[in-house]
Amino acid sequence: MIQVKRYLSLIFLPSFLLLLNCAPFLSQRIPQALERPKACQEFFDRLDEKVEEAGVRDASVSRIPGFPYLRANRFLSALKDQLKDNKEREAWVLWMQQLDLRSRDKEINNLPDSMVLFLTSKERDRPDRQGLYGQVESCSSILRNHDQSRTDFYSVLEPFVDVPDEYSLLLRVAGIYPLIALPVAAVTEKSRNKIRSWFDTNLDDLPTDGRIIVFVPAREGFLSEQEVGEIIEKAKGNPLRAPLLDEAQGKRLVESFAPVFLQDVAASYDRIGRVVWKGDRVEIDPERPTVYYYLSQAFLKGTPILQVNYVIWYSERFGDRPPSIEKGHLDGLTTRVSLDDRGRPFMVEVMMNCGCYHLFAPEQDRVERIVSRTLRFDAFVPQWLPSFFPGKRIGLRVSSGWHQVQRLMAVEGEETPLRYELVPYDLLESLPNENGGATSIFDAKGIGRGSERVERFILFSMGIPSVGSMRQRGHHAIELIGRVHFDDPHLFDQSFIFK
Repeated sequence: MIQVKRYLSLIFLPSFLLLLNCAPFLSQRIPQALERPKACQEFFDRLDEKVEEAGVRDASVSRIPGFPYLRANRFLSALKDQLKDNKEREAWVLWMQQLDLRSRDKEINNLPDSMVLFLTSKERDRPDRQGLYGQVESCSSILRNHDQSRTDFYSVLEPFVDVPDEYSLLLRVAGIYPLIALPVAAVTEKSRNKIRSWFDTNLDDLPTDGRIIVFVPAREGFLSEQEVGEIIEKAKGNPLRAPLLDEAQGKRLVESFAPVFLQDVAASYDRIGRVVWKGDRVEIDPERPTVYYYLSQAFLKGTPILQVNYVIWYSERFGDRPPSIEKGHLDGLTTRVSLDDRGRPFMVEVMMNCGCYHLFAPEQDRVERIVSRTLRFDAFVPQWLPSFFPGKRIGLRVSSGWHQVQRLMAVEGEETPLRYELVPYDLLESLPNENGGATSIFDAKGIGRGSERVERFILFSMGIPSVGSMRQRGHHAIELIGRVHFDDPHLFDQSFIFK
């Protein structure tokens, strides 16, 4: 079977390359076919050219070829198959337009002054980023209104709303993936057994290299079950029935479900902190404990649901515990709390910010069974979700150096904790630097700057570019064997049979 898959990969490689070469050609022909207003089309062309030249493209969402005012994520790409009428399609397009505007705002903020001046007016003595963004908003609406007036708009658009895979077929072919996957699978199984042993160990018996420091959100207080349900129901008041929260609603949920981190601190690299630029290097300020958050959407039994994501950062992965090939500058964890359509948490997941060591903790009463997957590992569930809602927080016991989660628990109150600040994840994608400007901590491919690992030379056969590096949201490949993404909206339904 493995040999067959290898040969199929080699057979389909030429077709794959042909499609890659044809896609830009097809997207270039779309503006001409739609007969768009020339001034706005040319404006977006100039802006995109400067964004690419400066290397400041925001990779958190994907551009849609031929539609410069739209971007998509995997949820929106999957949603296109469920659209029933033009009212839903209009809401879908508006959502993608808002994603593009958010990304362009960050890109304009990250552009060098000289390029902003070039795109606005050479007569100005200072860059007018606000004016440039205003032009983006205007042209975005002009192009959308023009395109939507055409009867063939949706049929032309829908095939292009497809987020690229994070796995490289070229790397897998070059690295003889079917052969290398066998020893990697053995190492993965050994790693999973090690992690299971931590979760099977009594909490008091877990190894401690330093002392446990507890990090809790600065703002206390919880929403009741009724309040959360009301927020979720109100957020679904749109044609797509997908939970779309405004800033105030989102912040209330983020604060209510914010986790507690019980961190084993043996050295400075174990202190979670604020991400800052020091020269051209990303550093972590441990004197300012910070958790970055963002919202996402997925499906549970085919119904759109809300997810709250919390991201922490360390200065490095170091010490005696992590494998040598994983050590390096910058490290971090992402914790995701998923709420059902009534607003009750039914799943908590954790992964390293490289996409590694992803684990599920579902509510046991919801799961009938874990799906068995051919030639791939089943979903990794070292622990069921402890009951923490309402009135308690989910707590994560995290090891020193390797920063592995060793236990999830319900936490009601802790003595003398350190308080962390909750900050929107967007700040990482346009972070003020020491020169008075701003730079994303991720490059245009979604890789954390300066976070490369030796792993990338050893495990490239698994098809993940720069494997082991810290990655931007939307770019987390979470399994070495197979092809699985953290932001796959069908991840739960593909991994579990729910009651």
